[in-house]
Amino acid sequence: MRLIIEVRLAGGDSDKVNDGDGVLAVVERRECSLDQLGLTLAEGRSLLAKVQAELISKPVQWWLSGQAHCGLCGAPLRHKDSRSTVLRTVYGKVIVKSPRLWSCTCEQTAQTPRRVVHPLSKTLESTTPAISPCNSA
Repeated sequence: MRLIIEVRLAGGDSDKVNDGDGVLAVVERRECSLDQLGLTLAEGRSLLAKVQAELISKPVQWWLSGQAHCGLCGAPLRHKDSRSTVLRTVYGKVIVKSPRLWSCTCEQTAQTPRRVVHPLSKTLESTTPAISPCNSA
């Protein structure tokens, strides 16, 4: 017997499968064998870690796509570079890309030069203690 566990993240009210959805795990069991009922502890932990990674990385990607424009004038922000941010969860670490963007020119004055903004890091620092960000490499 083969159990295939897939992930499908649907946005809003639709059941549309998004790109990148797919197989999380395949559990193989011998036919008609009662000595291997259910998941082992290692299989369960591994599966939950993969589910946690999907439940973090996809929403972070969607959220970041909405942060690429200036909140004041709506102009697109220029991309400086990307770093990785490590999020520690009860099921292990999840690594997500965290872009660094140049602030908008509409915010620039003689006293405040352009600076680099970190939308993900800034938001994670001020929110949920259940997932803790770590400084990245």
